Amino acid sequence: MNEILHRPSFRANTILLAGFLVLAIWLGMTLPDRYPVHFDLAGNPTRWEERGRGMWILLVAIGFLTMAKMHLIQWGLLRDPDSRLLNVPHKELFFRLPRERRIPVFRRMSRMLGLLNTASIVLFTAILLQTWWSAQVESTGTTAGLVLWSARWGVWIALAVLLVFPVVEGVAAPSAEAEETRGATPSSSGFLPTGSVPARRRSRSPPTR
Repeated sequence: MNEILHRPSFRANTILLAGFLVLAIWLGMTLPDRYPVHFDLAGNPTRWEERGRGMWILLVAIGFLTMAKMHLIQWGLLRDPDSRLLNVPHKELFFRLPRERRIPVFRRMSRMLGLLNTASIVLFTAILLQTWWSAQVESTGTTAGLVLWSARWGVWIALAVLLVFPVVEGVAAPSAEAEETRGATPSSSGFLPTGSVPARRRSRSPPTR
């Protein structure tokens, strides 16, 4: 099972998740009483919270639990190509494939989930930094610095990765799967077993007189 796990993204996300939690606790301890809870598309605060740190705790909890769940799925569920807990298209047909044909698919899913989780950690970290720094600007009257500018751009870059990368991966998957199965017969290439997809019926034209 170990050869399936995408270790670079898994190890990086383990460190990033721990760093996210430590940073969130420190920022929460130094957060001013008045902090923004909504931004416009340009990253400017449009709504503020002054009734305690409940919204901050909620934001941190949603982010951490979401990313931790993805991390656990990559570590556990996607390491076993025989696990039927995973939802995939044509599930019964997919698990009729030989195990060695399923392993490359699980490996690609592990890599994709790991990289998407990395982008999610960057996104939530940027949101925390943007919230904290905007509150500092409002509280102390300091000007927006490099941290706030980087956080705003970090949000957009992370969102772009989350939206574009699955599309790119989906387009590249058939070519990569074809490389994995090169040498097999044409009828056995692809994700589904041979004979699982019925051939199209030939259209019969009416006899001409």
